[in-house]
Amino acid sequence: MIKENDIYVVTGGDYTSEGIGLAKVDNFPIFINNLIIGEEAEIKITKVMRNFATGKIIRFTKMSSDRITPVVPETIHLAGCQFTQLDYAKEVEYKLSKVERALRVIGGIDFKIEKIHTAKNPYFYRNKTVLPFGKRKSGKVYTGLFRHNTHEIIAMEKTHLDDELASIVIAEVRKLIEKYNYEVYDEKSHTGQVRKVMVRVSHYLREVMVVLITKDEQIPNLDAFCRDLVAICPNITTIIQNINSEDTNVILGKKEKVLYGPGFINEELHGLKFTLSSKSFFQVNTLQAEVLYERALTLAGITKNDVVLDAYSGTGTIAILAAKKAKQVIGVEIVKDAVKDAEVNAKQNNITNVKFFKDDAGAFLTREIKNYNFSVVIVDPPRKGLSDEFVNTLLRALPPKIMYVSCDPATLARDLKKLTKKYNVEHIECVDMFPRTAHAETIVSLILRK
Repeated sequence: MIKENDIYVVTGGDYTSEGIGLAKVDNFPIFINNLIIGEEAEIKITKVMRNFATGKIIRFTKMSSDRITPVVPETIHLAGCQFTQLDYAKEVEYKLSKVERALRVIGGIDFKIEKIHTAKNPYFYRNKTVLPFGKRKSGKVYTGLFRHNTHEIIAMEKTHLDDELASIVIAEVRKLIEKYNYEVYDEKSHTGQVRKVMVRVSHYLREVMVVLITKDEQIPNLDAFCRDLVAICPNITTIIQNINSEDTNVILGKKEKVLYGPGFINEELHGLKFTLSSKSFFQVNTLQAEVLYERALTLAGITKNDVVLDAYSGTGTIAILAAKKAKQVIGVEIVKDAVKDAEVNAKQNNITNVKFFKDDAGAFLTREIKNYNFSVVIVDPPRKGLSDEFVNTLLRALPPKIMYVSCDPATLARDLKKLTKKYNVEHIECVDMFPRTAHAETIVSLILRK
């Protein structure tokens, strides 16, 4: 029987759905961070659960030829950076197999996916980053990401995924926190003034938003802080204070104050202009988002005769792009701020044949299905996938074509199992939206069965 602190030599046989190395001892699964398929390592058991255990590598006895040196060495120990040490070609190969396996095992769909659109540069692509602050006894302020399965911050000058301009700005934020002697938040005692910093960078326009997330509203010298920061980093077009006084892991609080600039930045996508607020949902990889949307809309085959529903429409990106091809587009989104952004985005691009509603997608479709004759339905839900209400109403309404854009293969497979009672899967392809992580984006084209 496996116990904590036991020592074993194991071989990496697979990855978990989150990209963690998977080995077995007496057929019992052991999850091991930083273990590549085919590698042998001496490990120490760190925790034993009912159905699996976790282990930590002591030393490698055989290393894989697929192992590479990380661009930023500290990232090996981070949560969310599972493939920083793996050859990129092997990473995307695994992602294809992960999606196919989920479809087959969960959805009962045996479909060979021919294409995954890889990233030209799998590093420094994130246009949005949120980092917590830490402070050493010397008074030195640092930022970084959390060590795998802990709340320990690993101090990093920059990460391997964030836009390098964001890392430059964050370095200056750290210096100014030291200059103005702000107290760094401690999550154990729930004390301190500054919790985290969020930076958004528009890939094409190079505008920068800085959001300083604080526990208290009254922070001294914020005007001077902003003047200093903008003087050092002229790309900054807006600075926002977000107040989050709750003892919670939720990043942003409900209250905000614009300290400098208009409170938003602008970005371009396929020649259209988009306005982004602090809470806007916008794909973090701008270049791959362009690939994703272009492929989804091409496969949708939208014409000037089509009435399109864009469910879970966010800030309206897909809806506005679809409106250039369609007769009419209806966007539905539950987040109030996102709907406001979508309406601004449509107006500034002179798109008049799109309308946005703040509503739950399932409730909207159930209530309005008789008022619209949707010929194409596009869904891009969060990781939890489509609601039962939405799927059930779709299966009653039976629009001729559904385009499903998914960020989670498991919930995609679950939903497709229901939808394929009435629809045929016409095409599936993947886009590597999040290189060096385990996540994969999938586009599925569904055609109503005659």
